[in-house]
Amino acid sequence: MYFEFRVKKTTEPVQPRTRLTSPKIYGPNPVATSPEFINYTDYTVGTTNEPLSVSSLLADRPSLMMDSSEELFVVSKNAAVDAVPLSHDLESEISEDWMATVKLHYAMKYNYQKSELHLTIIEAQYADTVENMNYCDTYVVGTLVTKLGKAEAETSNQTKTLYPVWQETVVLPISEEHVEEGTLTLAVYSCDKYSRQNCLGEAQLNLSDVVVDVRTNSWINLKAPEKDSVTSPGEILLSINYLPAANRLSVVVMKARHLNLDKLKDLIDISVKLTLLHQSLKLKKKHTRHVKHKINPVWNEMIMFEVPYELLSKSCLELEMLNKDWTGQNHLLGKCSLGLNSNDLELSHWQEMLNKPRKQIAMWHKLHA
Repeated sequence: MYFEFRVKKTTEPVQPRTRLTSPKIYGPNPVATSPEFINYTDYTVGTTNEPLSVSSLLADRPSLMMDSSEELFVVSKNAAVDAVPLSHDLESEISEDWMATVKLHYAMKYNYQKSELHLTIIEAQYADTVENMNYCDTYVVGTLVTKLGKAEAETSNQTKTLYPVWQETVVLPISEEHVEEGTLTLAVYSCDKYSRQNCLGEAQLNLSDVVVDVRTNSWINLKAPEKDSVTSPGEILLSINYLPAANRLSVVVMKARHLNLDKLKDLIDISVKLTLLHQSLKLKKKHTRHVKHKINPVWNEMIMFEVPYELLSKSCLELEMLNKDWTGQNHLLGKCSLGLNSNDLELSHWQEMLNKPRKQIAMWHKLHA
């Protein structure tokens, strides 16, 4: 038995049937106890039982979405207040311009038999704290200065805490006849994830004014260090790593900040020039792209160099930050050099790259004029 079916072809697209429902409108419900209503004296709050029309609601407040079945507050337009601008710097870290008020709890006693000053760092407290302190490590450095020289000792790092507790004792050698003339400096430092170290506060103690024969236990307020009057050219954030299998040195130029604004008056067109040197011989030179109209430029640009591992220990990387004026001429804003012949963070950054191959290591570096 056979059945015949007739099939009618059509070129019209088949659309699914739309399910019609009442519009569901979402958004924050106004609250009469919010600060902008409380701080404003002339406002009116009332309710309405009249049904709402979707068209009128969207016409009045196109960005405010809420359920039409709910009761609405009717607020007078005279109750509008000035909006408070929000900070859009979402990558803020501990700024050098901000210094917390730090109180340090310590104890010390002089050991006459061993000719040593025993300094115990107990804890620290911050009177003014910011959220960014949760991302930093803190440690204390004690420096003892006499006519014979300087002795220094530091505590371990307390990781990501607003109330660091050490309970550590450090030993500073000093002879008995030089105790009266000794000066002890206590300083609290913070170290962020890019190994950038900031002094949060410091204080000096004259040992002649302190009783060191018995254990003294006291608190001391640390003052923010004085700023350098010389304007710094700025800082640059770099991430470097080395792949031994490919003989590849990768440099990520991330961003810069705190640039000297006196040199950026006419036109801002900033780039970074990288030069790989082996001893005094220039092997390769590369440039980043130009960033215009930004006093805190961001590149996030990776630049790669091919260099054999045996040459890496005697090589260095020079960086120059340049600003192009309206005539097309480049002006030097600042520079820094990474290598085993460098100093401070530039040296430690290069050494850490050699000790930990295949790992990206990022650090802030200060530019020099």
